Amino acid sequence: MSLTLKDCKSIPVWVKLSRVPVQYWTKLGLSYIASVLGKPLHMDVNTTKRHALTFSRVCVDMAATSTFPDNIILELEDGNMTTIGVEYPWRPTSCTLCNVFPILIRIFLERFKGNGR
Repeated sequence: MSLTLKDCKSIPVWVKLSRVPVQYWTKLGLSYIASVLGKPLHMDVNTTKRHALTFSRVCVDMAATSTFPDNIILELEDGNMTTIGVEYPWRPTSCTLCNVFPILIRIFLERFKGNGR
C-alpha cells in the first residue's frame, strides 16, 4: 500500500451545529447544512435519535483547504435567513503550501513502519 499526497487532502472531523431550525432536524436537512463544510459522513446517536435538540453532531470529511467557518448562513423556505453555529472540538492543521494534513502522513507512517509495507 502506498501513500500519496492526494490521500491526505481531507480528514473526517466531528462538528457541533447549534441553532438548527427544527424543520432541518432530519438526516437530509442536517446533511444539507453540513455539506457547506464538506462531505457529511455520520451523525452521532443523540442527533440521530433527537435526544438533545439544542445541538447536533455530524462527522464531516473536510478538505485541507477548508477555512473551518464558525457559522453557516442558511436561507429558510420563507426567504428569511438564520445563522447556524459551528464548533470544532478539534481543528487539524494543514500545510498551506501543499494543502494536505501532515498528521495523516505521520499516522500512516507510524502504523506501517516496520511492517514491510
